[in-house]
Amino acid sequence: MSHYGLHDNPWSVIAALVTFATPYAIFIFQEYGRSIPIELDESARIDGASPLQIYIRIYLPLMAPALVAVGTYALLLAWNEYLYQFLLLSNKQSMTVPVALAQFINSDQAPWNYMMATAIIYALPPVATYYAFRNRMSSGLTMGGVKG
Repeated sequence: MSHYGLHDNPWSVIAALVTFATPYAIFIFQEYGRSIPIELDESARIDGASPLQIYIRIYLPLMAPALVAVGTYALLLAWNEYLYQFLLLSNKQSMTVPVALAQFINSDQAPWNYMMATAIIYALPPVATYYAFRNRMSSGLTMGGVKG
């Protein structure tokens, strides 16, 4: 990343994490897209819908479970990532929560009360994301992996 001028830049972590999340997203979207009947597309074209209208009004709502599953996976992958954030972001201004939690342990005496408070706050967004999208997430994960 230093070769590309992205040292100590959050875009370096974003590029690394997109590289790892993309194959999963492609697999889920491809398999989920195969489960949508082509007759929906054909009937919308007969009714005079443009390709953009077909995408927005038919495919996007039907792909919502897959979008939630992939979005949640990518969010949690980025949220819990430690290695790339530690290696690519070395200044304190761009330090993320997992790296900051590890910095607590590197001190001479670990401040357990601060570590546990930070860990609880750190765990709240993934838990809230799960409870907000749990119904759509489970159907998106199961439908995308089924071959027809």
